[in-house]
Amino acid sequence: MPAFIATPSPPDLAGVLGELPPEPFSEHFQLCVELVERYAGDWALALAAELALAPALADALSANELAARRGFVPGFVPALQGLLRRLAADGVLAVAGQDGTGAPRYRAVGPWPSEHRAELRAQGLATDPGIAPSLELLDLAGGLYPPLARGEVRGEQVLLGAGHVGLWGEYFSNRHPVYAINNVIAAVAALTRAPAGRFAVLELGAGAGSATEELLARLEQAGRLGDLTRYEVTEPSTFFRRRAERALRSRFPGVPLSFSALDIDLPLDATATAAGEFDLVFAVNVLHVARDLPAALARLRERLAPGGWLVGGECIRLFPGQPIAAEMVFLALEGFVGVELDPERRPEPGFLTPEVWRRLFTGAGLAPVELVPDLERIRDLYPFFNSGAICGRRPL
Repeated sequence: MPAFIATPSPPDLAGVLGELPPEPFSEHFQLCVELVERYAGDWALALAAELALAPALADALSANELAARRGFVPGFVPALQGLLRRLAADGVLAVAGQDGTGAPRYRAVGPWPSEHRAELRAQGLATDPGIAPSLELLDLAGGLYPPLARGEVRGEQVLLGAGHVGLWGEYFSNRHPVYAINNVIAAVAALTRAPAGRFAVLELGAGAGSATEELLARLEQAGRLGDLTRYEVTEPSTFFRRRAERALRSRFPGVPLSFSALDIDLPLDATATAAGEFDLVFAVNVLHVARDLPAALARLRERLAPGGWLVGGECIRLFPGQPIAAEMVFLALEGFVGVELDPERRPEPGFLTPEVWRRLFTGAGLAPVELVPDLERIRDLYPFFNSGAICGRRPL
């Protein structure tokens, strides 16, 4: 297999980054992102062969219809839908109408190409060893799919087992460039919208603290750490919360940090955090896991002081149906797919498009709603820029 070559960087990409610094969005970074996406695509080819999808897809079938024909358990359908999307995006399948529920049907077109995971993995690690967590999680998920399809295991059992805690820590780390860009974008957007003078921050779903670290570092560089009156770091997992507390208190002594177990799915009166206390509510790759996303956003609005901003860093689907490599992992988790859906406000679980995020934030009573960077322009220039921050202000 020849070396994988990334999509040429558009010459005017830097011009639409807005408030973001151009340095993180290098050709090296783009190659890392596209290698991971291609690796996920070749995993989809390998799984299609192992799951014997090709013979059945001589007919046009939706994910539900294909699962029924192949005898897969219903719980595998979201992951199967993700595989079909990926194969269609890569030209292996064609969309051929819809089933009775409106879900797309897919049909095989032409010969199935060979997969080159070993070569892609080697090139990826030679390009940047920091992308190893993405490749390893894709390997873990790929090995999980066949027994998951047969109903022999649950995704949480395999992916979230104690033996993989270290891998998840590395995945969500600022040392992992494919993920860390989410923290960079969200932190820059939050710093831009922090009010002049003293202010308080509430962070949701901080995990082991990589986004917290990024935001505090940027506040420090801007000479604004001393303006913090309070920074409440929340994370439901005791393990990750304690890990974050140790690291952050060591790195930022003297900063008014507090740590608690706030859960995005709990109603406001079930937590110790009162309404209207915060000038900035900050969340990176958290909002999309809320079971009832409109209700969660409404609760977060109430935590903001008038004029305060909700800044949600998210992996964003640029177009409806666009496959994203990380979803191959997360679609195997019941907590990721087991959310309340609505045709307009939340048409699917997981990652959402800019248009859907705008409707959600507007529906929660936030205005203006801003996207950092302007992904609705960027997607016409470069189709793999899937990181952004949705920002909404509580009116005065």
